[in-house]
Amino acid sequence: MKKTPERIEALAAEYVLGSLRGHARRRFERWMMESVRVRQEVWFWEQKLGHLGARIEEETPPASVWSGIERRLWPQSRDTKPVTAANDGAGRWIWPGWSLVATAAALVLAVVLLQQPAPQDDQRLSGAIVQADLSDPLWLVSESAFERQLKLRPVAATAAEQGKDYELWIVPEDGQPVSLGVMPVGDTYQVTLDDETRELLSNSRTLAISLEPLGGSPTGAPTGPILHVAKLYEL
Repeated sequence: MKKTPERIEALAAEYVLGSLRGHARRRFERWMMESVRVRQEVWFWEQKLGHLGARIEEETPPASVWSGIERRLWPQSRDTKPVTAANDGAGRWIWPGWSLVATAAALVLAVVLLQQPAPQDDQRLSGAIVQADLSDPLWLVSESAFERQLKLRPVAATAAEQGKDYELWIVPEDGQPVSLGVMPVGDTYQVTLDDETRELLSNSRTLAISLEPLGGSPTGAPTGPILHVAKLYEL
């Protein structure tokens, strides 16, 4: 499949909206890892569409809002009934009535939305842990500043050899690697970052995976071979 600008634009929009699934999504994620142009297109659509995914909490407007709407829409007493000719039927009253109800609903919705806080910008890092002889990445990596979560989703990763574990590390620009724990292979591995570790990752954007004894490194530093090193990119 050719990476034409039109195709990249369409797939990036679907990716951000979450409608790109299955093999097509995995293929597009590989494109993201390989091409700055694709990552820039994803970033563009996240800026345009990302706020649509912002969660809006349900909130009941105060009674004063309803009272104000009622005073504007029905300044006369609620008991006052419209006088209509016998041959007019109910239709002439029903349509204005529905219009008023719709207007009231729109006003209430506007009040509720105005009370919601503006969605916060979510700076994201992403990348892939790859192996040269495999067509699929071992893990896909994503990090969200808003959620403070680092996630590694296994794609072609296999379990460590018997009696060993994989351990994930942040490789800082200076100093010793910082462990992010032992990584089981299977479900998505997820770790919550504190302020210090997130700053380290934000600065270096480099992760590594080492092969360690069962349960992880006994020294707090990598003791086994470094199997993979991955550079993350900001989207």
